[in-house]
Formats: sequence, C-alpha cells, structure tokens
Amino acid sequence: MALLLVLGRILSTVPKPWREGIRNVGPACTQSFSRSPQSPAGADIKVATDPGKVCGYAYAIRTAQNESTQYVLTLGGGNVDAKSTVLVSLTAYDGLRKLDRVRRRIQGPANLENMQLVVDVSPRATLVEVVTSVRGGGGYALQGVTLLPAGKAATSGVTLYREAVDLIAAHALNVANLPPDFRTRWQPPEDATPGETRRAIGQVLKALGDGHSFVLDPDRLASLPRQEQAAFKPARFKQLGANIGYVEVPGFLGNDPVLRQRYSASITEALQAGTRAGVRSWAVDLRSNTGGNMWPMFAGLEPLLRNQALGWFQRRDGSRRAWRNETTDGADELQDLARMPVAVLTSGRTASSGEAVVVAFRGRPHTRSFGTPTAGVATGNAGYRLQDGTVLQLTTTSFVDRTQHVHGGPIQPDERVGFLTSGDETEAQAMRWLGAQINAR
Repeated sequence: MALLLVLGRILSTVPKPWREGIRNVGPACTQSFSRSPQSPAGADIKVATDPGKVCGYAYAIRTAQNESTQYVLTLGGGNVDAKSTVLVSLTAYDGLRKLDRVRRRIQGPANLENMQLVVDVSPRATLVEVVTSVRGGGGYALQGVTLLPAGKAATSGVTLYREAVDLIAAHALNVANLPPDFRTRWQPPEDATPGETRRAIGQVLKALGDGHSFVLDPDRLASLPRQEQAAFKPARFKQLGANIGYVEVPGFLGNDPVLRQRYSASITEALQAGTRAGVRSWAVDLRSNTGGNMWPMFAGLEPLLRNQALGWFQRRDGSRRAWRNETTDGADELQDLARMPVAVLTSGRTASSGEAVVVAFRGRPHTRSFGTPTAGVATGNAGYRLQDGTVLQLTTTSFVDRTQHVHGGPIQPDERVGFLTSGDETEAQAMRWLGAQINAR
C-alpha cells in the first residue's frame, strides 16, 4: 500500500504527455492560451512569471501510428522579454517513453518570427508534445503556433547510422580504440528514427575516447547563428602596472564574417591600446576560452606571433597541415610585438581552439604559461554532413607545436598555480615573471 502511495505521488509530479490537449507547466502565473496549434491560424500563447519560477504550457496531440514521418512546430511570430530565458521543446513519445526530442533555449530579448523545430516520429510513437516555458522571470508572447505533420517520411535510421560509422572508420583519429564489432554493437533497430540513431552514433563517438567528437542535429544546426550572436564576447584590455598589458581572449563560436571581424578587431584594438600606453610585455588570458573557431583568435593575436610557425594539424597517418595566420585592419601599425615577453594564463576551462592558442605560443621566445592544466581536447575536428542534415563533428587530428610536440591531452602550464591560492595568484605570478623579463632586457 505504501509503495502504491509513493508511486502515485511520483506519477502526479511527472509530465503526462499521454494526455492530449493543454496542460500547465509549473505553478500558476499570468498566462493565456487561445485557439489550437492544429488550427489553420495556430495558437496564441502569453506567459509572464516572477523571478525564480518556471511557468508555461504543454500541448500534446495523438499521432498516426504505424507511420514514419516528421512533425513541425512553427512559431509564426512573437518575442521574448529582455533577460528572460524561454525553453521550447518538441518530443515524440511511445506511451511514457521518450523516443525523440529537439529543444531550443532562447535568451531574450529575441524575435521569434518563423522559428521552426522538427522532430522525427517513428511508427512506434503515440504522441507528440510541444512545451514552451519561461524561467528566471519575465515572459514571452507567441503568435500563430502550429504543430502539424510535415507529410515527409523520416530518414531511415539504419542508413544514417551506417553512413556515420563509415565516416568514423575512415577518418576518426582514435579509431583504434573502437571494439572490432563497433559497426554492429550500437546499431539501432530497422525502424529507428534519426533522433534515436543520433544517440546510437553518440555511443560510438563516446567509445572513441577523444572527448571532442559530437553530433549536431539539423534543428540545433539551424539555431547556431542565433546562439553565436547571443554568445559573442569581445576581447578585454587592462593595464597591469606601468609596463604590462593584459588581454582576455574569450572563446568565439561560428563563421559569421561580421562577428569574426569584430572579434579579431577587439583583440588587435587591445594590443593597440597597450602599445599607446607604452606597455613592454603582455599577459594573454585564455582561462575562460572554451573554444570555437581558432582562426579569428589567431588573426587578432597576429602581432604577438608575427613571422612565426604557429603549429600543425597531424592526422592519424602522421601527415600534417600547417596552421595559417591572418591579420586584421590596423595590425600593421603594431611593430616588434613578436619579441615582447608574453605570459599565457590557462585553466581547466581552456579547451579546443583555446588550447590551439596555447599551442601556438608553446616554444615562442620569451614566453611562459601559468595556471592549471587545460581541458585536454587539444585536437582538431572536421564536420561531415549526413543525408538528413545531421552534422558529424569528428576528431581527426592532433595539435603539434613548433617544438614538434604532439598534443592531445591536457596541456600542462610551465608554472602551475593551484585552485586554493588566495586572490588571482595566477595573474600575480605572471606579473612577477613579466616584470623580471622587462628588467632583464
């Protein structure tokens, strides 16, 4: 009896997507839901809540069983309040079991005109549910929300899986780590949807052990430009004493040409500001650089690395491709920075392309690194687009520095500074070393 009561309490607190129609998400708040997502005009949804609360709506519809198809959620228009975070998800269920889910996190302020999410629905699916909710206070207003079948059959999961494992076998850096039966060990069932198949491909990537390979589904890929805009951070300059310049180089996502130019220019402008102030050495802070696109980072730092070998990508067969360096507008006004002392600051958050910058400074004259070991993904990825639009980001190369050292795991700093030190001891140690280099010149 007690077990039944506990089970009943648990079931009362979990989402119930097997129930068709509307349900509230979270506690009561100021909200309204008019018309149906299955109507021609779609639904209009408004939600507003207080800080610290989650509030929204879920809407579930029953699917046509024994049919492999796609369902499309379309937001005809709408907006998200400033500083609000809205979560939108589209999930296919077989009873209580989640089969496939796509999700979008939207940071306000944002315009949601014609935003779409697509979920693959297998013949086993019984329900498709859309959830929109806001957390952190504020709210959102959506117009013309429709949830309809696309009339397009989902791509065969097995075909997608075989395409992916063929690419992994041909190009993965750590393919030797896979078991002999890797092609069949994680193969999904014949009626698997692409979403289920992406999870199976993820198991193969996990077995590679590189910690860097991953899968991007088409919906997440479509949302990347919006994420890049939201995540953009320029470099930050400050002066440490009379003769030391400091530039924080954050991560950079994407290939947007305007954002690339703004990002690289922010690094160059920091170097220009230090030069005008008469600094004679530099601290390059990569502790919050979680990676992304390495080339805009190199372009901005070019004056400190001018006319130097930066590094190489090394494939599993031992062949190499040299790293290139570009310049930004105004970089030619900066002279002799390549001979200045540089302290490189690292942490466990310094990852991927952030680690590429660490490698580029490795072996540079008058250079020393301080902090804690990096994240350990000092490797290069290549993207391969599968037939349904999924992108397989596969680790195919190791980083090689100018001393010919091949990296792959965490990069150890020249001077390790522990987590338990008081204040910013990493910066303090770098300043002491840079000061000694200036006095010795």
